[in-house]
Amino acid sequence: MQSEKALAIVTRGTDWSETSRITTLFTREFGKVRALAKGGRRLKSNFDVAFDLLTVCEVVFIRKASGLELLTEARMNEQFPALRKNLPALYAGYYVAELLAEGLQDYDPHPALFDAALHILRTLGRTAVSPPTGEKGTEAEICYTGEKDGATADTVAGGEAPVGTGAEVSGIRSVEAISPLGKEGGLGNGSLLATVSAFELVWLQELGYSPRLDACATCGRERLSPTARAFFSPLAGGVLCPECGPTVADRRMVSGDALLCIRDLTERGAEAALPGGARAEVRQVLGYAVSCVLGRRPRMLTYVDAR
Repeated sequence: MQSEKALAIVTRGTDWSETSRITTLFTREFGKVRALAKGGRRLKSNFDVAFDLLTVCEVVFIRKASGLELLTEARMNEQFPALRKNLPALYAGYYVAELLAEGLQDYDPHPALFDAALHILRTLGRTAVSPPTGEKGTEAEICYTGEKDGATADTVAGGEAPVGTGAEVSGIRSVEAISPLGKEGGLGNGSLLATVSAFELVWLQELGYSPRLDACATCGRERLSPTARAFFSPLAGGVLCPECGPTVADRRMVSGDALLCIRDLTERGAEAALPGGARAEVRQVLGYAVSCVLGRRPRMLTYVDAR
């Protein structure tokens, strides 16, 4: 039996027995790996406290001929405790975990997607989101409780609860919030959604479903005006010309501003602006595209787009 080492993000976990645990990992080297950690629920084990959802850890596992792999060691490398102090950022993190846990095949590595996931978690973990104007409550009062706004821990990342919120562990590298809640210092709603949208586009690209925006996805006819509205179909693979559009069942009309925003996000990532006028439409288009690839609407998408 071959032993492997990898850097992983914990995307799902569930108790297997009184002492063991099953965890789903998205590794940079091997892609998605599902493994059994025998003795992982014991207070003293070889797994440190590396089973918290969204924890980045260094793992050692033994590849089996069939079934679950055997996880022999897991050492925490990085965690994001600031996410638990901010509900929208936490929802975004859980959304990332859901796409990684359910949208990929086992042992299908995507290093670029791993790097994008790690980047968005670090971005969410070191910034704070400003509450809406006039909203009562402080940062402490909007902490994740496991049931606020109808989203329980059992609804995220495939219906399985994360293991403990856990206090920060001494000596472990972590990303703390560096900005107070506020319009200037925090990550505003537009920036948060731009970050999520940029990750969705990387996810779509890595899975081979990056939408074509410069020409008709069916006939290849080039768009003469990038600012003009056009038909869009995730199943067809992007925008459609006036002749091909009516023949596609899942078509929808999308404004030129929204298409330009999506192109900008594809090229520049989260640095691209997501203006309020096109924000809702961009989120609808990308959410629809992700849902088509996944085969269902992601559970956490509703909470990400709620604000």
